Amino acid sequence: MAMVIMHYFLGFPPYRSGGLTRYCMDLMETQKNKGDKVIALWPGQISFISKEIHIKKRKNIKNINNYELINPLPVSLDEGIINVKEYTKSCNANVYKSFLRKINPDIIHIHTLMGLHREFLEATKKLKIKTIFTSHDYFGICPKITLYRDGCVCVEDHGCRDCIRCNQTALSLRKIQIMQSSLYRNIKDSFLVKKMRKNHRQNFFEEKSDKMPLLNEKEVNYKAREYRKLRNYYVDMLQKMSFIHFNSSTTKNIYEKYMKLPENEVITISHKNIKSDHKNANRKKDNKLRITCLAPARPFKGYNILIEALDKLWSSGNHNFILRMFNAVPDKREYLKINEEGFTQSDLKHIMSDTDILVAPSIWYETFGFTVLEALSFGVPVIVSDHVGAKDIVGKAGIIIKAGNIDDLESTLEKLINSPETLSDLKAEAEKNKIKTWEQFVDENYQLYRKLIK
Repeated sequence: MAMVIMHYFLGFPPYRSGGLTRYCMDLMETQKNKGDKVIALWPGQISFISKEIHIKKRKNIKNINNYELINPLPVSLDEGIINVKEYTKSCNANVYKSFLRKINPDIIHIHTLMGLHREFLEATKKLKIKTIFTSHDYFGICPKITLYRDGCVCVEDHGCRDCIRCNQTALSLRKIQIMQSSLYRNIKDSFLVKKMRKNHRQNFFEEKSDKMPLLNEKEVNYKAREYRKLRNYYVDMLQKMSFIHFNSSTTKNIYEKYMKLPENEVITISHKNIKSDHKNANRKKDNKLRITCLAPARPFKGYNILIEALDKLWSSGNHNFILRMFNAVPDKREYLKINEEGFTQSDLKHIMSDTDILVAPSIWYETFGFTVLEALSFGVPVIVSDHVGAKDIVGKAGIIIKAGNIDDLESTLEKLINSPETLSDLKAEAEKNKIKTWEQFVDENYQLYRKLIK
């Protein structure tokens, strides 16, 4: 029986991009193709004049009913938050109630809390509409979404006192207004804006340790209290969900450290390009261990750990390996093969045919990690850190190492270089490892919906 399914997400491409957007588009298009009525709501422009909140119908995209939330809360992405009060403003819940009565959804699938007022969840409760939240990052717990600072994961924020330093480079509200404007959407992919964004992101990801701003103890206590209020605001929203879908055990373990969870379940995810017949691809051969890392060359993704481990191998005289990266890297190495243009889905078959092992050495608590799933779908074994959510699907087709441990990664790679039979065993396991296809995940997702609305 067809359903009316509403999704709340960051917005349609090309305005928004990344894993969350791709996942939502895959899911919405599939549901539409199955005959469901699919409605998308996303946080849009913040007016420079009127502050009235309303929801505006936009032109349908791929037969998905498209609604823009005008004057949402600011969308900070991963830039951090400095004006806490602007992110916890109340609104007239009747705006949401009227909209929900109009579209009359059977279920609401929420993929982010960014831009959404707490009153939206209060309205769903009042109207007895079931909500499901999928965890894509740690926004709501961490204003910068990664729980990562100073080269390591944030396991102790000292009552949010550390949030003051972490968030001091957050974008101003005026910049966020511009980035959420209709004008910016139209010029986002222009040459000049793309160059400005690239420069900004390069500086952003340098991840230098910023000093605590010059504040007296009273000011520090006040700001820390504000960040605790911010977290409590979003934790309250999460606890108002009917159900939380965690995409990995890693994600669930983090969330439950900060809150009492509503009903929930861990269900690993997939995307529509994952196929069960990829493993038949022909494999090239090489005398050197061919290591591939598809992650950006950023510290929180474990790039520094990977390079230091390989540098140690190289300096010891072990040169029987190459590392392929598909983005710009800060320093060159003799063993590095770099394609700064990146890669697309259509490139993966060729990339994986030239790969012996994929490495995902993230230091941050990566909620899942599609590159691990993609490698396994091609029968390529993996090395993942124990902070990567996709470790749940590795089984015997890979090796799990301690996050941030250079020696552990070095010895693991050295063993694969010096022991071809160990690598052969891993490849054999990867060839027979059963990965979750998109069709299987969609079925599981529908089962959750039906469980909630029965």
